[in-house]
Amino acid sequence: MRSRLKAFGLHLLGSATVLALVLGALWLGWYRWPGWYLSSVLHVVGIVVMVDLVMGPTLTLIVANPGKLRRIFARDVAVIVSVQLAALVYGTVTLWSGRPLYYAFSENSLDCVQASDIDVSEAAVALRQNPTLAPHWYSLPRGTSNRGGRDCRSCASSSQGSMTSRS
Repeated sequence: MRSRLKAFGLHLLGSATVLALVLGALWLGWYRWPGWYLSSVLHVVGIVVMVDLVMGPTLTLIVANPGKLRRIFARDVAVIVSVQLAALVYGTVTLWSGRPLYYAFSENSLDCVQASDIDVSEAAVALRQNPTLAPHWYSLPRGTSNRGGRDCRSCASSSQGSMTSRS
């Protein structure tokens, strides 16, 4: 039992380290405040954390056996880690496609324009305008919010208009 707990602990430590690096990059880069909250990213992050921090180490705890050959145990852990990495890549790509590109504030509403809300060509324009991939803040004139009849996605994606940039 002691060797199983040691394998579980090492796998948990490695998974937590990799996950902390990925989530830290997401927090500081793609989802700067308040994007983490406005885009409901916590649902996807919860699934990624569940798969990477719970499933991987638990499966290692189950397959770890002191009587098992080291080569077979290494193969089992390699399969578990590869499935974890595939899930982490899938979750990261999902988070990439939902990252906020623009925050548009008008009167008393804050609208978040995500990458999944606009066309691929408009996302390419956003990448040219913002190579650091950090979301930009825009203040729309009064009466131009999404509820006021004018779509803030079209405002954010157009290079002209009466928006004031706050990067």
